[in-house]
Amino acid sequence: MTLRKWTFTVDPEDAELRLDQLIAKRTELSRRSAREALKLGGVQVDRKRVKVAGKVVKPGIEVRVAFDPDLPPVPTTPIPVVFEDAWIIAVDKPAGLATQGTWATDRHDLLALLKTQRPDLSLFLHHRLDQGTSGLLVLGKDPKANKGLAEAFAGRDLEKLYLARISAPLEACTVDAPIGRIRGADPGRFGTANPQSGSAGVDLIEPRSARTDFRPATAEETAGLVPGHWIVARIHTGRTHQIRVHLVHLGHAIVGDALYGGAASDRLWLHAWRLGLKHPVTGEDLRLEAPPERFRA
Repeated sequence: MTLRKWTFTVDPEDAELRLDQLIAKRTELSRRSAREALKLGGVQVDRKRVKVAGKVVKPGIEVRVAFDPDLPPVPTTPIPVVFEDAWIIAVDKPAGLATQGTWATDRHDLLALLKTQRPDLSLFLHHRLDQGTSGLLVLGKDPKANKGLAEAFAGRDLEKLYLARISAPLEACTVDAPIGRIRGADPGRFGTANPQSGSAGVDLIEPRSARTDFRPATAEETAGLVPGHWIVARIHTGRTHQIRVHLVHLGHAIVGDALYGGAASDRLWLHAWRLGLKHPVTGEDLRLEAPPERFRA
């Protein structure tokens, strides 16, 4: 079984139905599965998650339902904290964990897990990592930090370094190529109009400027890691799948990146390694690092 999704508008004759009844009528789910989807956070009414099975929805309102019967148990693994003070917290996100809620759930993600780990905190998200990517993620703890973090991640005042393993050597280079969603791609993918990536002539939705610097990693930087062709990527913009897409642009997909044609592996070999930024409240220069422990030999 795989993720299944439905979108529909409530008809006048269904206006008196409970939400679980409505979902069972308008989708292929039973009422039991509808209630499970609601509990997991897989139901949105007017673009807002709803978990109340007895809710009645007015005619004309859009309902989105997503259900994945193969979701694993809700994770309970503690999230490692790399840095914390009164205003921000930096964590080392495990691979395989979504940063925030997905179509089918708002319980199997980093934010949900941090809320159970640290119920005393109100956390504010300003950037994301792909589900398969591990490493550094910085969140605001106090509203005083939000403006500075938002400006930092929206601008180019950060030094964001990633480690990636590819299948063949790559010389130092810079890719400055707009990235856009590939129209009609299922599952959703991003791309650049580039012959090496097999995307020449593709229809890109709203391509936006993107720049990434690549260089081979040094022996010192990769000491103790699984042998292979390791590179360091520095991103100057924050586009979805940016490093993955720019490496495909060069004909060097990341090992384990099945979505973009990378060599087969049981993991995506991409890690958010180091982050340099000015503290959003104190102005202090922060140099944060999450060692790539999952790639050690």
